[in-house]
Amino acid sequence: MKFPTLVFPICLTAGLAFAEDQVTTDIDPFSDPENAPAPKEAADPFGAIEDYQTAPDYSMQVDRERGSFTLPAGDGSYHPGSHFANWTWMMNSERWGNYYVGLVYDSSRPKLGVQLKVGQGAENILKGYAPRTSALRNNDPLILGTAYLAEPGEYPVALLTGDQSNVPSFKVNGVRFSPAPESEPLGQSIDGTITLEARTATTYSEEMRYEPKPEKDCLGFWRSEKDWAEWIFDVNSPGEFELILDYGCGNGNEGSEVAVLVNDKTFKFTVEDTGGFQTWKQLSLGKVKLETEGENKLAIVPLSKKVKAVMDVKKVSLTPTS
Repeated sequence: MKFPTLVFPICLTAGLAFAEDQVTTDIDPFSDPENAPAPKEAADPFGAIEDYQTAPDYSMQVDRERGSFTLPAGDGSYHPGSHFANWTWMMNSERWGNYYVGLVYDSSRPKLGVQLKVGQGAENILKGYAPRTSALRNNDPLILGTAYLAEPGEYPVALLTGDQSNVPSFKVNGVRFSPAPESEPLGQSIDGTITLEARTATTYSEEMRYEPKPEKDCLGFWRSEKDWAEWIFDVNSPGEFELILDYGCGNGNEGSEVAVLVNDKTFKFTVEDTGGFQTWKQLSLGKVKLETEGENKLAIVPLSKKVKAVMDVKKVSLTPTS
């Protein structure tokens, strides 16, 4: 039996025509480099992120280690348990005030729970998790919080860790105490004024400290020219400001030389007798431009001490000139 031959002229012709059309009309855009389309630039994924501006550094060196001290592991007692461990120290503090408390350690573990207690009360109990450390930063303490020491003297310090902490996987090296402000500075006010009160200063000192009594409320006991104070504060509206210092000095202690550092600007003055250490005088030190929005810094650094004490400081003000 013969089967008829099926012919599809229309579909075959259409298919050939389509193929022929494709061959004759398509042009390789890269056969001629001059006709090649320009490549599109990829969008910058970080293009919307603004550069973070930082205020310039001080024009003179300052000692940020002053007033800090460490309780080494070797001076403490270690008591391991089945699922935890205890460390104890007896700390002798020579001045009262607020301190940042940090744990210095080496760890290859992902994290370990820690609890630190300073003194007998429950107000200075600090808790946290200690993550794995880096070989590049293993000397940086893990700040657990702040502890307030109400007076000089001896304080027991106890550290509880969630597992063994004198072994290669987690080794305590010590507990670090460094000066901290009594409270955070207020932000820039609606009229542009910036007020830096004594209790918001960080006192890098061994004797000078914030005196909280209502009749004082100042930085006092400034009996060493190596002690200095610093404020870190935010600026929302940069501009030009008048720099004003409220200070007191008496009992024949005038004559010390002092520098006030505002970022990279330096203002110097000689302390005068104001009639008493809590008899405040407003001293205008001049005008200063704060050009960085965000974090700025100011420091009071004695250059010399004439007699027994430098001065007492109530506050520093930055008032817009316009």
